[in-house]
Amino acid sequence: MRRWAGVLIPVAGTTALLAVAGVASSVDGKAAFERREDTMKHMGRPLYLGIGLVVKGTTAYDPDTVTAAETVASIASTLDRTLFPPGSDVAESKIKPEIFAANGRVDQLIAAVQAATAQLVPAVKTGDKAAISAAYTAVYNACNACHTQFRQEE
Repeated sequence: MRRWAGVLIPVAGTTALLAVAGVASSVDGKAAFERREDTMKHMGRPLYLGIGLVVKGTTAYDPDTVTAAETVASIASTLDRTLFPPGSDVAESKIKPEIFAANGRVDQLIAAVQAATAQLVPAVKTGDKAAISAAYTAVYNACNACHTQFRQEE
């Protein structure tokens, strides 16, 4: 009986550790997903509502349009691969698992978004609708390139 205890206790301990690690991993994945979702929403809202509606002509250009562009550029400057860690493809996420093996491509897509958003603020500050539209389209296309490749259809 003591021999079994010598085997069962380490097995039970290992099982408990693995179970805790699995829970911690899913919690970390959930937290990473929530951080990513929050970041994208905080960047998307001013892009689509603050600038996109000006481009469409449904909202007038005003100082809030510049603030929206500055917000988008500021958040975009913080984007990096840590927003897409393995394990963050939780049930609520629309991320494709292929992103976890595509580090170089993810870096390229992030750089494209950052380059496009860097051009957004100067274009919006001009107040010229054609310049704003061109810069908005460049940001939209850069964001959409990543979504097309690594985001599941709704």
